[in-house]
Amino acid sequence: MSLKVNFSLTQLEYVMAVHKHGHFAKAAEACFVTQPTLSMQIQKLEEDLGAVIFDRSKKPILLTQMGKKLISQMQTVLFEAKKIETLIQHEKKEGKQGTLSAGVIPTIAPYLLPRLLPVCEELFPDIELNLREMQTNQILEALNEDEIDVGVLATPTQMPQMFEFPLYYEPFYVLCDKNHEYASMKKIKYQNLSMKDIWLLEEGHCLRNQVLDLCSVKKTKAEGRRYKFESGSLETLKNLVNLYGGYTLLPFLATESLGSRSQVVPFERPIPAREIGLVYRREHYKNELIEALGEAILKAIPEELRKIRQKDLDVLPIS
Repeated sequence: MSLKVNFSLTQLEYVMAVHKHGHFAKAAEACFVTQPTLSMQIQKLEEDLGAVIFDRSKKPILLTQMGKKLISQMQTVLFEAKKIETLIQHEKKEGKQGTLSAGVIPTIAPYLLPRLLPVCEELFPDIELNLREMQTNQILEALNEDEIDVGVLATPTQMPQMFEFPLYYEPFYVLCDKNHEYASMKKIKYQNLSMKDIWLLEEGHCLRNQVLDLCSVKKTKAEGRRYKFESGSLETLKNLVNLYGGYTLLPFLATESLGSRSQVVPFERPIPAREIGLVYRREHYKNELIEALGEAILKAIPEELRKIRQKDLDVLPIS
């Protein structure tokens, strides 16, 4: 005799909320229901399934072994169910319309978004964009949990169950003060970069790892400086170079609006660069909107950036 399982999408949403927050009260608050309502629905689901999903004796609440097996499939069911709603909405509307949530890494967001938003307004006025500045690991986690639709970040991430669409290549430049030894060079060989006076982004930024790979000095400590500081912002690093000295590495779009005491110096070929692309779940039900975002980004970036050829670059991996 086959088992007939009855459940609602709401029950699955409650399960995913408890899994995310590890707490019934916080999950209920996130779902805008009372805790007794959420708890009762999850308990009913467990009874219908004949399986316990959560170990309630643990703090925070953890999945049981069976819960670990079920949670991925529940997420897939919810993801697929959203396709039905989207298909119906598209059938009723003309043109590209809808809501798209995107995560953008901090080394892209301040420089791309001011260019991007006017283009989106012109090309796709009926698409509502919800944008969040997030680090790479946060974007990938949010994509996996269906909290955002797409990420704009350095690629390739080579994450399973994710699709990556490269958009453009962004070369790096050295930013140094005008009295620095690099300032007199027309072009720099990145093999000659030193760690002694470089300013770095803090841990968690993929650009930091790319810079360390570029300098080939992951195990070498910076020497000869009284002050050591790691920032979460490229703008802070630019200000440090301009006012205190030293150097840092900047991607192309971040080289605008420099201080009066600093300058950029290009690299010799092959020029170190990063690949920027879109990352989203395979077979995403908002593919049309994601493609529209990619189209807008390509129109928003400078023509000079669109013309850069990969053969002239040394595209750095992210780690």
